[in-house]
Amino acid sequence: MDEYKPSGLSEGYRKAGPYMGLGIQFAASVIGCFLLGRWIDGKLETAPIGALVGFLLGTTAGMVNLIRSVNHLHDLEAEKQADRSESE
Repeated sequence: MDEYKPSGLSEGYRKAGPYMGLGIQFAASVIGCFLLGRWIDGKLETAPIGALVGFLLGTTAGMVNLIRSVNHLHDLEAEKQADRSESE
């Protein structure tokens, strides 16, 4: 019986799938921290310090999450590659 081979497009989506949500996560952390900073500015009347600090914290947290996620996905792909080479 013939083995199923996925098309090039489906293979591309399979490989890119884990990375597709990273942009949303980055944007959510930046926007969320910025809005939290604006809220703190409203409570403490320190505008625009809270918004700037929130933006910087959100950007930093988003970059750290992005780098960690990409490294983790890269390690998983390397493990899969190693398993394939061992089985051949």
